[in-house]
Amino acid sequence: MCALLSKCGEVSHPSWCIVCRHITFELDRHLAQHFEAEPEGGSRRWGAQHAGARELAELYSPGKRLQEWISVILCFSLICFNFYNLLFYLRLEHTPSIIVGIFAGVITADFLSGLFHWGADTWGSVELPIVGKAFIRPFREHHIDPTAITRHDFIETNGDNCFMTLVPLANMAYKFVSFSPEALYETCPWECYVFALIIFITMTNQIHKWSHTYFGLPRWVIFLQDWHIILPRKHHRIHHVSPHETYFCITTGWLNYPLEKIGFWRCLENIIQGLTGEKPRADDMKWAQKIK
Repeated sequence: MCALLSKCGEVSHPSWCIVCRHITFELDRHLAQHFEAEPEGGSRRWGAQHAGARELAELYSPGKRLQEWISVILCFSLICFNFYNLLFYLRLEHTPSIIVGIFAGVITADFLSGLFHWGADTWGSVELPIVGKAFIRPFREHHIDPTAITRHDFIETNGDNCFMTLVPLANMAYKFVSFSPEALYETCPWECYVFALIIFITMTNQIHKWSHTYFGLPRWVIFLQDWHIILPRKHHRIHHVSPHETYFCITTGWLNYPLEKIGFWRCLENIIQGLTGEKPRADDMKWAQKIK
C-alpha cells in the first residue's frame, strides 16, 4: 500500500491519480471506522471518545478563547495595515528580489512550523505552567483525536498562530510609521520576505486543518494540495503513524523529506536526551495510553 501511494506521488498520469484518490479515500474511511469502533472493555482507543481526548478537550478554557479572539483581531488588523503600506513602496525593479523573498519566506515558514511542531510534540507537558494548557494541550489532543481540528472554528484553529506573529507584525507597522520613505524603499524586498513568512506562519494551522479535511473543501484548496503548494492530505498522513516521530513540517511539507533523509529530528532528540535525560514524546505517550 505504501509503495502504491508513493508511486502516485511520483507519477502524474491521470489514471494513477484517480486510482490513488480512491485508495486513500477508502483507507481513511476504514481507519475512521477502526478508530471509532468500541473495543472490548468499553473504552475507545482513539478519536473523540478516547479518555485522554475528552480530558484534554475540557481544558479549553474561556480565558484561552479570549486570548485567541484578541490575537486574531490584532493579527489581521496589522496584516491589512502592513500590506497596504507595503504596496505603497513596491517598485517594478524590486520584482526579482520580491519573488526570491516570497519563496524564501515560504521555506522558512515550513521549517519553523516543523521546529515548533516537533518541539511541542516531543517535549514538555500539559502540566507546565501557562504554556502547558495553552499551547501543548492541543498537540496532545490532536494525536489521539486527529479529526478534532476539523471541528474547531476559525478562531480556535488559528488563534495561537496569530498570537505568535503579533510581535513581528507590530515591528513592521512601527517601521512604516517611523522610518523615512527612502529607508522603506531600500528595505522593501526584505519586508516582503518577512511579510510572506508571517502570512504563511499565520495560515499554517488552517492549512494543517485542511490536510485532515476530506469532505467539503473548496476546489482551490484541493488544487493547492494536489500540486503540493500547501500541505497535501496524503503527505501529512505519514506523520500520524504512531509514535509521530517524523514529517513535522505542516505549512507546505516541502522540507519533510530532506530533513528526514539527513535524520535532522532524531539528531536533535539524541542531543537533548543526552543532555537532559528526558525521553522524547513521553508525555504524548502518557496521554495516548489513558483509558479513563
